[in-house]
Amino acid sequence: MSASDMAPVFLQSASDWLCDGYDLDVRYIATATKAGPEILVAALMLNPMPPQRADLSFQIASSRLLIGHKQISANRKTSLLRILTKAIAGEIDVGSQTLRLIPETKLDYFSEMTYRDRWFSDLQLQVFGARYSQSNNLELVSIDNELRLATPPFDGLWDACNWLGLTPPGPGANPNSLTIRVGPPVDLITEECRLESDKLTITLHAHPKLDVSKVRLAVRASPGSGLLGRQQISGEIAWGRVRNKRRPGVVQISLPQSYSVLVMLMLDQTTVRRHWFVDPSKARNNRYLAIQHFDKDLRMIRNAVMESPESTKFEHGVAALLFLLGFTPSVQLETDAPDLVVATPSGKLALVECTTRTSDIASKIGKLVDRRGSLSKYLATSGHPAEVNAVLVCRSPLDQLPAQASEASRNMILLVTNEDLLNAFKRVRSPEDPDAFLASATIRLNRNATVS
Repeated sequence: MSASDMAPVFLQSASDWLCDGYDLDVRYIATATKAGPEILVAALMLNPMPPQRADLSFQIASSRLLIGHKQISANRKTSLLRILTKAIAGEIDVGSQTLRLIPETKLDYFSEMTYRDRWFSDLQLQVFGARYSQSNNLELVSIDNELRLATPPFDGLWDACNWLGLTPPGPGANPNSLTIRVGPPVDLITEECRLESDKLTITLHAHPKLDVSKVRLAVRASPGSGLLGRQQISGEIAWGRVRNKRRPGVVQISLPQSYSVLVMLMLDQTTVRRHWFVDPSKARNNRYLAIQHFDKDLRMIRNAVMESPESTKFEHGVAALLFLLGFTPSVQLETDAPDLVVATPSGKLALVECTTRTSDIASKIGKLVDRRGSLSKYLATSGHPAEVNAVLVCRSPLDQLPAQASEASRNMILLVTNEDLLNAFKRVRSPEDPDAFLASATIRLNRNATVS
């Protein structure tokens, strides 16, 4: 399916998911032009539940930029579909103004919905326009100063972008973009789900206006007792009355001989979430048991990988996570070397570079290409298998890295993003075989390289 084909698929799936009462959240940075405001970067999100914090709506109109956040609660489904249709065409309305994404020739599209290995599958579509025209330093200083004087005040453009959760507009590589997301009207409440003594308990919450007959729920137990470990259990869900704007649903089933269970939640024909639940008393990963004995709930490793601003801690956290997943990582002390050299149980090698900053990705890709080539040549002349994999680990979400993801794919580099790291922590108790994982990742890279 081509990128442009995803737009009607996205809109149809959104029509199936949306209910009256969804909340609208729009965040934007636009530049003033003679033809009207032009979107530099924006996000439009439709959520089934209202935000936890009070209304954060604001708008700042400087001499060069229009920056703002708009939140509207309890929208009608018909109104939301009109808004989505305009957004797919590159337009969003803010008050009496229409912000437009200006194409170079025509709008381009990207969607995570084409990825088959997502664990949480909200509806996502990114619309691309022309590439950003770089402002000179004097203009940027003026913009920063105007934002410091604005109401509410921000410490320059970067501070405003961080507050809005938007990628700062930059020159050259990244085109202007509008990211659209639609949250599912039903989801697992993972903290209330558990596998214990061969019994699985699942709790779901659904939007009060959702037709729950559309909910599909299936399980796959491991190792399980034959086909009894694979069941469709939608009909077993006991739906309760609406409380706090949610309809709770609970299902309890017996799954004999089960160490872990994959739960697959769908809405009609579209996947919402896949999630592994593990019986803690039967966890089979000795590495996990050893590490969590000293680092309860892996708190320190999670902090190093997902939150710490220190690059060295990030590298060490990634190494610890790879160890938990069955790899053998080695932190390198030599400065002219990759951050990590990693081996699988069968002896396959991977060079890993880690970065917490998107601005470093281009140089990291260059280093990986050079070092992979150097090591492959050295291994070949030494009479050893010359296949060396290259991996770039970045904490940023995938939708903030469209150009970098494409560049990594072209260079046969596996890009590990925020979503992949979160999923890896979910799998540490019962991880996939490292050699099988690396083989499947290589197949995906080859397929993407062929397509591009």
